[in-house]
Amino acid sequence: MNAPHEVNTPREVSVPREASVLRDLLRLATPVLISQLAVMANGVVDTLMAGWLSATDLASIGLGTSIYIIAYVSLLSVLMGLSPIAAQHYGAQRFAAIGVAFRQSILLALGLGVVGAALLLQTDLWLGLSAPPPEVASRVADYLQWCALGVVPALLVRAFSALCTAVSLPRIVMWINLGMLLLKVPLNAALMYGVDAVGLEGLGAPGAACSTCILSFAAAGTALLLARKDRRLEAFGLRGSLRPQSAQLRELLAIGLPIGGTAFVDVSAFASIALLVAQFGQVASASQQIASSLTGVVYMFSLALASATMVLTAQRLGAGKLREARAVAYTGLRAALAVAAVLAAALWLARNILAAAYTSDSAVRDAAIPLIGLLAVYQALDSLQLQYAFVLRAHKRTALPFWIYVGSLWGIGLGGGAWLTFHAFAGLIHDARAFWWAGIAACAVASMALGALCARTWQDAAAGGEQPRRSFV
Repeated sequence: MNAPHEVNTPREVSVPREASVLRDLLRLATPVLISQLAVMANGVVDTLMAGWLSATDLASIGLGTSIYIIAYVSLLSVLMGLSPIAAQHYGAQRFAAIGVAFRQSILLALGLGVVGAALLLQTDLWLGLSAPPPEVASRVADYLQWCALGVVPALLVRAFSALCTAVSLPRIVMWINLGMLLLKVPLNAALMYGVDAVGLEGLGAPGAACSTCILSFAAAGTALLLARKDRRLEAFGLRGSLRPQSAQLRELLAIGLPIGGTAFVDVSAFASIALLVAQFGQVASASQQIASSLTGVVYMFSLALASATMVLTAQRLGAGKLREARAVAYTGLRAALAVAAVLAAALWLARNILAAAYTSDSAVRDAAIPLIGLLAVYQALDSLQLQYAFVLRAHKRTALPFWIYVGSLWGIGLGGGAWLTFHAFAGLIHDARAFWWAGIAACAVASMALGALCARTWQDAAAGGEQPRRSFV
């Protein structure tokens, strides 16, 4: 059977021109970005529609989403280990191996989904940690139960997404995510507000989680149907036995567990900052929430470029084209820095406008403005370290980067920010500024460490001494 895309067979050819590589990167990164923004928009829709119900429903959405994200993002990131594996197979034209890896990732998604559901169903534990008012607690408990029901199909979609991106077909998942977003508003309206004509009583905030659960099942069904029927995926033999294969599962876990751990470190660090600054009052919390919201948006641009760079680099590594792989990696790095510079300038120049767009409270606006200015610097360094980390993923190196993140994000970012706020500048700082100072330092350290590891990895690959990493150490 013919492959859906032709791959050059010589192991080393002349390095492609940067303009050509950049076009390939943008062609892959654009649908990935649109897909990610569509997923993010679902959360925005939930928040906006809850705001029209009551402050209780809005608070329930905020707390329920925070709990869900910590569990879900960590678990879905484990499945991202499929991307470099499938991309290297794709570059080497080992198409049957892609099908094997995908089917084993489906098994992994099912197992992780059961774990995630069990965690989310521990509502007493989560509510005990956050201690919300009783009326909020009851809604959050219902919200988490719907989330638990939908976590398995949501992870199946992520496994399919990792596959499609790895074989340079991200538009398939982009259309699935856009379809979910299109259906989100009417389904939310029915389940959150109710439909009097048919006697359907509104569920309030839990209705948002119920609609997400329904759409996740629909998306998973669509993804699995496409995996069986789409001719663009036919060459990879996605249909077949789901019998566990220990060697493939070990490779998926060896690469994916550190990625999941990294996601947990990142998400938990931001969540901890929100909890720590809450003691300074509503103004500090609200201004931090504004900065965090903008961080999520600009991060999507960096993530899309990093994902595209990782896939194209891994494909060339799989084909044995080391010089081309390195050229792709450096082109992706330069593109990411250029985009980060534009975003930094935009954030800095529009910081007053952005703060005013989020709130009419002058105190919150004034507190958010300096945080947005710090975000302008932070996101540039964050983009740099992210690019290095994803190039290392292309080489299937994820264990040591995980420990670098633990030391930088938890140690320097979270620990350093807490020390500055509550000791070095105790009584002088009553917001999240010191955490952002520490975060900038953490990203700088992570960038240097990951950059050095990248350089060493390229040297090992050139010398033929690169070895597969299969453990956490």
